[in-house]
Amino acid sequence: MYTVEFGSACATITTLDEHDAYDDVEVIICEDDTVFIKQHIQDVEEVNVIYMSYGQLMDIMAAMNSPEGAYRLEDI
Repeated sequence: MYTVEFGSACATITTLDEHDAYDDVEVIICEDDTVFIKQHIQDVEEVNVIYMSYGQLMDIMAAMNSPEGAYRLEDI
């Protein structure tokens, strides 16, 4: 299950594990092409945050369907 919320400067996607085995993950995509991936780890009361560019996120999405190798996405 996931939710999508739009704010004034960012969109937030939250994915929830339907079997409750993993903590929720938030992907926050901002107007300035920055991306945060955030997960609050309940067992240890800490938040893990990954900060990257929107291009890096697009690389990750493309890689999900790519065979082994090195690639560069072309600008559309």
